[in-house]
Amino acid sequence: MKYKKIIKLSVFFLFLGVVQLVAQEEQDVLKLSKEQKELLEAQKKLLINNRNAFKATLSTEQLAILKDSKLTKSERERALKNSLNASQKGLIKKNNASLQKAKTRFRATLSERQKKQIKSRMAKQRGNANAKKRMRRKIQKVRKKGIRN
Repeated sequence: MKYKKIIKLSVFFLFLGVVQLVAQEEQDVLKLSKEQKELLEAQKKLLINNRNAFKATLSTEQLAILKDSKLTKSERERALKNSLNASQKGLIKKNNASLQKAKTRFRATLSERQKKQIKSRMAKQRGNANAKKRMRRKIQKVRKKGIRN
């Protein structure tokens, strides 16, 4: 009986220690200055405004392409891209250029420490994304084999 209590307590404290370590890792928060926060907010607003302006130029046929659930995401993108007129393509280029300028302005305000933090976050996200892609491919292979059998 006494051994069971000791084992339970040791497992509990081990679990508690692991939880605290994970929580400390997640607290590596990127601290931004007021100016940087304002730049990010302006960038978000610019992105929203650009999207709304582009959506306003879409015809009913183009909107139907976007809403067609029979097409995959890549097929919808391809069909929409093929249906764009010159002014819509120009609007996309203009929007991308203005967004790129906003990103450049934001990057210029970052300190070296902030840049390192962002790079490490991006590396973690890429690693997670790659793991998810590998898992999806495995699942797709299994499904294909199951369908054929």
